[in-house]
Amino acid sequence: MSVLNFILTTIFSFYMIYKAIINLDKIYNVKKNGIRKQAKVIKIREEISHQMDEDDVSSSTYYYTVNFKDKNGREIEKEIEFDITKKPKSNPPFSIDIIYRVDENKKIDIILENSKKTIFDGYFLLSVGLAFLGFIIYNYDNQINIIIEFLNNLFK
Repeated sequence: MSVLNFILTTIFSFYMIYKAIINLDKIYNVKKNGIRKQAKVIKIREEISHQMDEDDVSSSTYYYTVNFKDKNGREIEKEIEFDITKKPKSNPPFSIDIIYRVDENKKIDIILENSKKTIFDGYFLLSVGLAFLGFIIYNYDNQINIIIEFLNNLFK
C-alpha cells in the first residue's frame, strides 16, 4: 500500500476513535450528572438515506424534538442530538423519559433514558477505529513507531 493510504487510514482510525470517545463521554456525563425527567415529543424529524445499489435500499433515522420544564421551571424545547432508527409507534405528542444535563456554559445535553442504541453506536465507532488501527499495525512494520513519535511530539 502507498504512503497516502497509510496516512488516510491512520487519520480515519484516529477520527473514529475521537468521535466515539466524545459521544461516549457526553452520554456518560449526562447519565452521571443529569436529571431524569419526563418530556413530550412534539416533533419528529425523519432523515432518509439511500444506498445506491441493485436493490435501491433506503433507511430512515428519526430525531425527536422534546419539550419539558427544567428544575427551575423554565420550559425547554430542543432536538435530541442522538438519532433513533426505529419508527415511533405513535405520532406526536407523546411522553418519553429523558435525562438532561445543563453544563457550565448553559448548553443542554439530552439523551433518552433508555439509550442502549446510542451507547452501542459509540462502542461500534470505537471498535471500527481500533480495527483500522490494528490493520495498520499488522500490515506496516515499524510504521506505528512513526505514529507514536508524531503523537508524542504533538502533545509535548
